[in-house]
Amino acid sequence: MGRKNWLTLACFAAVIAVGAAIGVRSARHSEVLPLDRVSPSASFTPGIVINPPPGPSPIPLPTFTPGPEPTAITGDLPVERLPQVLFILTSPPDAAVSLPVEVPPVSEYGIGLSGRRTIEGRGMLFYYPDGKATSGFWMKNTRVDLDIAFIDSSLTVIAVMQMKADTETVHRPDAPYLAAIEAPRGYYAAVGVREGARVQFLFDVAAATRR
Repeated sequence: MGRKNWLTLACFAAVIAVGAAIGVRSARHSEVLPLDRVSPSASFTPGIVINPPPGPSPIPLPTFTPGPEPTAITGDLPVERLPQVLFILTSPPDAAVSLPVEVPPVSEYGIGLSGRRTIEGRGMLFYYPDGKATSGFWMKNTRVDLDIAFIDSSLTVIAVMQMKADTETVHRPDAPYLAAIEAPRGYYAAVGVREGARVQFLFDVAAATRR
């Protein structure tokens, strides 16, 4: 190897040695920070919700307050102003009892007696002029127990049923009917109305249901 090459190699070795010495010295004087002094990349502690910075209070959401349950418009009528339905009993012969009834417009048949807490002394008539009704009745959103009597086109009671408040059991007779009359629970048994009783409407029922 020539003299020039030796000099080049010696210079290269000297540069490496100086660099190594500087690195060792720097490492000795470097401060190793404990873990508790190391700043995390984000201000977050597991298990703790970071509150947002103070600012204007958020606008509260409106509170929903349910309104009163809908009731049929006939509920405001006093008992003495209600039309009457006459039941002619099967026993004793020729005995009869009358029941004041609300006659709501057909548009309120879906409301019926729902929303009431008491219906003492009155009932409600549902009238189907073609005499071929087959729909059933249930007690969803109705707060009081009821009886219901179904009347066919011959104005004869064909079924009497009991209905429990706030249930969804559907009640219907085995045959088509002309009218259904709801009454307070136990009324029909107390006055003797049962299957076979005859019915008279003491008012113009067709006119009353055309409202």
